[in-house]
Amino acid sequence: MNKGIYQHFSIEDRPFLDKGMEWIKKVEDSYAPFLTPFINPHQEKLLKILAKTYGLACSSSGEFVSSEYVRVLLYPDYFQPEFSDFEISLQEIVYSNKFEHLTHAKILGTVINQLGIERKLFGDILVDEERAQIMINQQFLLLFQDGLKKIGRIPVSLEERPFTEKIDKLEQYRELDLCVSSFRLDVLLSNVLKLSRNQANQLIEKKLVQVNYHVVDKSDYIVQVGDLISVRKFGRLRLLQDKGQTKKEKKKITVQLLLSK
Repeated sequence: MNKGIYQHFSIEDRPFLDKGMEWIKKVEDSYAPFLTPFINPHQEKLLKILAKTYGLACSSSGEFVSSEYVRVLLYPDYFQPEFSDFEISLQEIVYSNKFEHLTHAKILGTVINQLGIERKLFGDILVDEERAQIMINQQFLLLFQDGLKKIGRIPVSLEERPFTEKIDKLEQYRELDLCVSSFRLDVLLSNVLKLSRNQANQLIEKKLVQVNYHVVDKSDYIVQVGDLISVRKFGRLRLLQDKGQTKKEKKKITVQLLLSK
């Protein structure tokens, strides 16, 4: 790829940029559509920038069905994508919820840690008080059906559902206006989550903090406007605005906050 494009992105994004260029080259060489695995919103944003830069059309499954993780189609101008082209199956995780409820963390932990299934093979995990669902790459459906028999102590099975029955993902973010001394990661976490600097540093050192879906283990990491920060067991926050400085040279910011339930 044109190495000059690297200067517009962070070092952490370089492996995905290289992968994105491989996908783009496949479309250019074959003059046929290419379907990506599931990618996160930050990767989706990067891929759309690359596609535009190299004159390719692209479309996301999220444009058809709302979701966080998506599959993206890269294609020549002649192709007109439909939702079926994204090859996504919505599976209900059927279980008895009389005594215990499945959580996002339990489902994710079972799929990745116990079954050893890569994150790119499945999309959103959706849960409410009574139900649980998972969006899966259709080509690997048997892998999930054969492997996912129990989550923790709870027996489960998978059943296909139409996307009209998808659980709505209702997340209530709230916005906070704050004044901070800097855009260092530990400073933001300390102020937003009401932690001591030492507590914030410990979360970072234990690799419990991600910025734009990358683990960050440096407390002095400088957060940029638009960055999404995820803190295990605390929730998510996004730096929405830099509103300048106060008379005491504090930085005025607006953050968007979603606390874990």
